[in-house]
Amino acid sequence: MISMEQYKSTLAEAEHVAALLRTALAREGIAECAAARVRPLVTSAGRGHVELGTLRVRDAQRILDALGRGGAAGEGQPSVPNSRSAASANR
Repeated sequence: MISMEQYKSTLAEAEHVAALLRTALAREGIAECAAARVRPLVTSAGRGHVELGTLRVRDAQRILDALGRGGAAGEGQPSVPNSRSAASANR
């Protein structure tokens, strides 16, 4: 069990990081409703986490693009098809 002081401190840090991530997502064109799924959490062991929630494929692709992955296969990275080509491949 963690103390209330530790919980509040860890939660404040997780909230700060989650807010920064939501801002970055909005800057990359991710819809506010998707960015709102980013939530701070504190485990019973006192560890801070940021939950990303479920994203639409196009929003996940935008995140990859922003991270410089861009769907292109890098060293040790699998190729991520863009959503349009994936949709037409499934027809």
